[in-house]
Amino acid sequence: MDGVYRRVVEDEKGDLVLLEAQEEGEGRNSIRLRMTTEGRMTKSAQNAGLEAIKHILAFDLDLGPFYRMAKDDVNLAPIVNKFRGLKPIRYLSVFEALVTAITAQQVNLTFAGSIRGRMVKRWGRKLRVDGKTHYAFPRPERLARARVSTFRTMQFSERKAEYVIGVARAALEGRLDESELRILPIDEAVARLTEIRGVGRWTAEQMLFRALGRVEVFPGGDLGVQKVVARYCFGEERVDEETARRQADKWHPWASLATTYLFAAWRAGIKPTGETN
Repeated sequence: MDGVYRRVVEDEKGDLVLLEAQEEGEGRNSIRLRMTTEGRMTKSAQNAGLEAIKHILAFDLDLGPFYRMAKDDVNLAPIVNKFRGLKPIRYLSVFEALVTAITAQQVNLTFAGSIRGRMVKRWGRKLRVDGKTHYAFPRPERLARARVSTFRTMQFSERKAEYVIGVARAALEGRLDESELRILPIDEAVARLTEIRGVGRWTAEQMLFRALGRVEVFPGGDLGVQKVVARYCFGEERVDEETARRQADKWHPWASLATTYLFAAWRAGIKPTGETN
């Protein structure tokens, strides 16, 4: 609401730190970062905060190769020029990304945010700063021990509660190994993730992009993705998954980054190239 991104992260010793990041400057190409803890700021907490914000805000993502690819795409080029510098916001972990995706399955984003907020307040560790309470995303071990009945009081469906608990247990069992998921071929990484109950192909593909920064992945089964590709690449209301994936092949290995820019144009109400009405 106030233009500040806030996030509580935990360091290796279990200390919590609140990150507050805000764009500043006329070109909005710089970020002001504040880190706060309840007690003395330790080096461990400071390092955890810096590493977290670098990952979340994709500091490691070099946009140069993407721009060189996009300049030859008649539909994508003007959108990329309009939003030059835009990077995706990432989730802090594979676990968080999967749980977040599960909460959003078959419901609107407002409702998903509400039930997820209840979950975070129930099982997330809290940090009080300047008279306000902030919560860290729950750790897997806390959700793995949770009861389905408790989730049900928060308006989770029984199946969705089971999925969240299952993902938490998968994390504790080492089945969400981020180092492996970063290097596996996309199809193998998706296959591994979809072995977990409640994780479909779309969820797995979104996670690989939004948690691990794998920009080459393309969640073509997502209706929203199909719609933005249809609008800005074909001048239509919607295309099927196969058509969307064929279009994404032209953007390889930057497919998810391309759709990030298309969604930015959609939200801003920008018309496709050639559309005048």
